[in-house]
Amino acid sequence: MTADPRPIVASGKPYAVAVPPIEGSSSLEQFLGDAEFTIDGTGGLLVIRGHGVPLGEVVRFHEKDHIGGKDVRVWHVSKRDTGFVAEHVAAF
Repeated sequence: MTADPRPIVASGKPYAVAVPPIEGSSSLEQFLGDAEFTIDGTGGLLVIRGHGVPLGEVVRFHEKDHIGGKDVRVWHVSKRDTGFVAEHVAAF
């Protein structure tokens, strides 16, 4: 059995998006389709790559092991007064 090399993230905890897909954009649309962004995780900065789709007031973002690869985690990305946040959600 091999160890999982991905950093641990807490479900339900909103992490600040440190680097959005498009610098300077204030729209959630930048998280749609294939995209990459960086969160300020528990152990430092963590790059999230994957594919986003609209889901009401948030973007449901499927993190992949590489663009077009297998699913790793599901995130809900939303906009707050202070910027964007990404929250890992349990989604099966």
